[in-house]
Amino acid sequence: MTVMLPSLGVAQSRTLESVMNAVFEGAYLVDNQRKILSWNEGAFFISGYRSDEVAGHCCSDNILLHVDDRGTELCRHECPLQKALLDGQPHQASVFLRHKLGYRVPVSIRIVPIYDEGTRIVGALEVFRVTGEASYWKLRIAELEKLVFIDPVTSVPNRRFVEAQIDQQLQDAASSGVPFTASILDLDHFKEVNDQYGHQAGDRLLQNVCQTLVHCLRGVDILGRWGGDELLLLLPRTTIEQASKILERMRLLIAETVVAAGTGFAGATVSIGAVQALPSDDRTTLLQRADAQLYLAKQHGRNRCYLS
Repeated sequence: MTVMLPSLGVAQSRTLESVMNAVFEGAYLVDNQRKILSWNEGAFFISGYRSDEVAGHCCSDNILLHVDDRGTELCRHECPLQKALLDGQPHQASVFLRHKLGYRVPVSIRIVPIYDEGTRIVGALEVFRVTGEASYWKLRIAELEKLVFIDPVTSVPNRRFVEAQIDQQLQDAASSGVPFTASILDLDHFKEVNDQYGHQAGDRLLQNVCQTLVHCLRGVDILGRWGGDELLLLLPRTTIEQASKILERMRLLIAETVVAAGTGFAGATVSIGAVQALPSDDRTTLLQRADAQLYLAKQHGRNRCYLS
């Protein structure tokens, strides 16, 4: 359903509607109270929400829930759309929206204010598109499925694949001297989600966490399910200092990832232990050191990264 701004002229309304229907990106129109009036097919494809599910709602009503890479909820703080409505200027930002299923998707957004035939701001148009290298990862996963290297629950590579990749990264580091970082991610209190909501909800939460991570990965990174609620992430050509920034961003975004459960949503935080590979490392020693850092993260309160 498309509802245009009543204060616009017929020609303006038709032009705006044509633009929204023509673009491949997600696009939606709000009035000056941020109530959603129009929602195109691109917005549905990226977010999972149909137009009839969002029409008439305020964009901050538990829909896209934009956060930045520090986990700040922009609908409540420094909302780019609200800024455009207030100052009459275009605004753009790189943010993470929350898909209807609960995982986080990186998007680039641009907002332009809309004026009536005078100088009054009557609404705004937001256009957004997916960024990052998730499409590259999806192609890799499709290839790996043919080789039985995909975990059936999370749809990311399994332990067998990751073990081979650890060995390959150690060989590459030994021959080239280029650093890489290995990290173990463990969902905090995951058993409580299973106990309270059932294993299906736990599996869906784990799936959503993996989808959030996939959208954070570079093309060279390697993510896999190590076992249970543990994930293993390899960051090639990355020092421990660089890894610290990457992993902290992931930790914040996982804390903003949820799954529908019961009458509400269930979420989880993550503890992370990471180490930079040493020339003396083999697979066993590398993982032992990463596991020791993970243990420290848990001992000091969970929902944090410990790196060495």
